[in-house]
Amino acid sequence: MIRYADDSVFAFERADDAKCFQEMLVKRLAKYSLEVAQEKTRLIRFGRFAHCDCQQLGEGAPSTFDFLVLTDYCGRSRSGKFKLKRKTATKKFGQKVASLKEWFRENLTTPMAPVWPTLNAKLSGHYQYYNVNDHWRWLLKYREVARRLGLRRMRRWSHKGSVLSWPKYRLFLDRNPLHFLAGSRT
Repeated sequence: MIRYADDSVFAFERADDAKCFQEMLVKRLAKYSLEVAQEKTRLIRFGRFAHCDCQQLGEGAPSTFDFLVLTDYCGRSRSGKFKLKRKTATKKFGQKVASLKEWFRENLTTPMAPVWPTLNAKLSGHYQYYNVNDHWRWLLKYREVARRLGLRRMRRWSHKGSVLSWPKYRLFLDRNPLHFLAGSRT
């Protein structure tokens, strides 16, 4: 069992145990006038044998599930063994990008000197929350979004009307790098 606030994930080795537990949980919660959110509740094949079981039963690929803004899915390690993998939930990633765009929009008239350190702090907070194994691609994707939004913001902020080119923006980034995880290159 993994529980956080009112969200829970229960894992069982056998399908009949999971079905029995689900029935008992509904009855138990009903005693306290509580109920399970049916739209969020489901039984899925997941784990080391999920891929083989799904193929034998003609179900396609194993299901995924979202828990704490991450999508958990069955993957393979470099040696070919089962590995639980996670990525940012697509819906949450879109919300984070929209939030970052809105923050840039709100700070359009603010000078760049205070904006860039705040952007780095936002990125650091994002990295600290979403830094899980096998998640580099999504962290790099978010950093790239921030980098592109930074260029867009600088182009819009310019009073001269001149367009800031990528080479000039790269020079700015060399002097004012966007931070990445501690111990890694920027």
